[in-house]
Amino acid sequence: MIYGLLRWIAGVALRWYYRDVQVRGIERLPRTGPLLVAPNHPNALVDALLVGRIIPRRLLITAKATLFANPIAAWALRKLGVLPLRRMSDERRRIQGGGAASTTRNEDTFRAVLDALAAGGAVLMFPEGKSWDEPYLAPLRTGIARIALQAQEGGVSGVTIVPVGIVFEQKERPRSRVLVQVGEPIDVEAWSREPHANAVAALTDELTRRLHAVTLNHPSLETAVRERDLAALFAALREEATPLTASRPLEADVALARRIAEGRLLLESLGDALDGGSTSARVNAVLQRADAFVATLATRGLRVEDVTVSPRTLPGARFALREGAFLGIGLPIAVWGRVHHWLPMRLAGLLARGGTSRADPAMRRIVAGVVLVLAWYAIVWFLVRALTGSALGATAYLLTLPIAEDFALRFQERMSRAYERMRAYLTFRRDPALHRTLRAERAWLRDASLELEEELLGSRGSTS
Repeated sequence: MIYGLLRWIAGVALRWYYRDVQVRGIERLPRTGPLLVAPNHPNALVDALLVGRIIPRRLLITAKATLFANPIAAWALRKLGVLPLRRMSDERRRIQGGGAASTTRNEDTFRAVLDALAAGGAVLMFPEGKSWDEPYLAPLRTGIARIALQAQEGGVSGVTIVPVGIVFEQKERPRSRVLVQVGEPIDVEAWSREPHANAVAALTDELTRRLHAVTLNHPSLETAVRERDLAALFAALREEATPLTASRPLEADVALARRIAEGRLLLESLGDALDGGSTSARVNAVLQRADAFVATLATRGLRVEDVTVSPRTLPGARFALREGAFLGIGLPIAVWGRVHHWLPMRLAGLLARGGTSRADPAMRRIVAGVVLVLAWYAIVWFLVRALTGSALGATAYLLTLPIAEDFALRFQERMSRAYERMRAYLTFRRDPALHRTLRAERAWLRDASLELEEELLGSRGSTS
């Protein structure tokens, strides 16, 4: 019961921090039987919350032992089924501080994992062994392979490893998007027939390959930012104006980012040998025009998605009436949510500042937000009960608050987009020539990018 409640709270916290968490491939997940869930680890505690929220089975989770230093955190983590793992890096710090090394530091944790698998349970382990900010997978540790094979050799049949790729649009930015992709499962039995040492290495290599298939991997942060920005641009170029309530799937951006990375690698490997360098020259020309297009939009305060907005009177009037009506109806509910959450959310934002990792803001803000909002709810409940004399009334009052905050977050985003789209409409009404120029450039960039993608990568698949 406590696990279910904490899992629900984690889901609300994630929904309030991230605008959209998209899940793909969940049908690949075995519903029963011994299971090792192996996600990449770009965003500290947030990764465990995401995977725990989307996996419909109760998970036993392994996490670094340093998270258990705080007694309150330790209690919550144990209730969530988290087991402490003392990493070698933590052990080295213990030794440097005068402590003694332990050769059996994780024996109880490994035994608990094996017992869970023997009982047909599901265990979450991060194969990279650490959370980090680099835009590519760290070399995988062999721990998952060793445990899986040990369980199989110990008579546990049907052990499966499922890779899970987590891709953040911008992990430290509130109200950004997340894509969680479940990869192709690995049947461990196929690897258990080889000598143990060979099987561990082969199974780890296979897990690496399948994790690469559901993650983005860039050689540097600079390259990652460039290719993801280009992917977002070209994904937007390939769709028409979308409803304000719609969110383009991050999956489309991620697929395009993979295609762009493939094209970059191909050009780097072939260079001038590819059509005498003419393809490279055309790619550079398209990229230069794309940069100029984005710069022009930025100076006008426009978005790519709004270039196709019609400047005609009737569509503009319908839009204004619809969004005006939504504003009138939704504003009281949004204000109700904002007023009741402004203080704890503001304090959580202040506590999230600082840190040495790009994962710190999200982790700190989510954890602080959960603690502060729950504490604030308790205060509100007691105040309402004191004023009304009714515990039932205070509870009913409290139940409206998370619903109102959910609505307030989406209301704020919709109104912001409505303002941007109306501004684009008025800009194009005042300057029809600009509208024609931007539409023509958008069409040229869309067609040129599709043509180059087909030419470079053709038979390897398409995202359009």
